[in-house]
Amino acid sequence: MKNLRENENVVVLGVFLGITALISALVLALVSQLTAKPIAEMKKKTMQLSLKQLALPDFDNAPDKEAKKFGTPAGWKAEIMPFRQKGKVTGFAVKTASPDGYGGPVEIMAGFTPEGTITAVLVTSHKETPGLGSKVCERKFRKTIFNFFEPAPAGLPPNPRLDQFKGKTVPAAASWKVKRDGGDFDFVTGATITSRAVLNAVSEAGKTLAAHKAEFLKGGK
Repeated sequence: MKNLRENENVVVLGVFLGITALISALVLALVSQLTAKPIAEMKKKTMQLSLKQLALPDFDNAPDKEAKKFGTPAGWKAEIMPFRQKGKVTGFAVKTASPDGYGGPVEIMAGFTPEGTITAVLVTSHKETPGLGSKVCERKFRKTIFNFFEPAPAGLPPNPRLDQFKGKTVPAAASWKVKRDGGDFDFVTGATITSRAVLNAVSEAGKTLAAHKAEFLKGGK
């Protein structure tokens, strides 16, 4: 009799756990479905804002809709988006991510002229240390006692570590390094790993564009 009751309890417990798991799965599926559209819309808005911040000429196409994915020389993934005005290419946005950040991947988006000159660099995603690695990645207007009452300037907020790439081109055989490694590029003391990650990402973006931009320029487009 005792064994029978124990078996019944096991069955009841199993049914209860099964129902609980089913309800949990249904709730998770519903939440995922309800949040999928807002998340997608937020990503789209973030992408459009980033594209507009790359200091490139006006465009009348949807660069992200014409994006093509390629492998970088280092074996990473990159996405090239052409900017067009009346069918003619006026610039490019290239997105890639270095896997070698201090806190994880560091994703960047760089703007390029049709000739391959960098117009601006943005870090679009990172998990670097606040106050250290974040100094390399973030573009923020910082209030000080000298500009406390001044409004934030229009346009892209400055960041010396990101702005140092403006006006440069990336040779196919480029071997860019930060000054600590014997190179020419500034870095943040205490955040050398992050500085290297951003530098390498920009370099890979430029090399990838150089290898594939002819595909977008064919026929004057």
